[in-house]
Amino acid sequence: MSKYKIQVSNCELDVLKFIWRHEPASSRLIVHEMKACNNWHPSTSKTLIRRLLDKKVITYDIIKSQRCYTSTITKQDFLQMEFERILSGFDKESITEINNHLVRLINSNDNGGSNDNKI
Repeated sequence: MSKYKIQVSNCELDVLKFIWRHEPASSRLIVHEMKACNNWHPSTSKTLIRRLLDKKVITYDIIKSQRCYTSTITKQDFLQMEFERILSGFDKESITEINNHLVRLINSNDNGGSNDNKI
């Protein structure tokens, strides 16, 4: 079982995914990117950053007078935690069916399927 017990909303996950790709990411860069990609108001992005800080999913350092954020959980650990959380309510047979479905999805993505929601 994973050592993490963190739950994040889809919007928080958008911010976290951006931080994983660009860490350390300044608040200015995060706000700019979330506005460009999601049309979010700056206060929305700042609220989501605060929530991630409160959940201890991210931390920050001051670099050249700017807060720069880094994650406290790796993408791999986060994915493992999410899989464990999701699969904890299923029996072995259902997990096998889920596995088979994931294999089909991976194969379809290898053949040109959409990857719009990738982590």
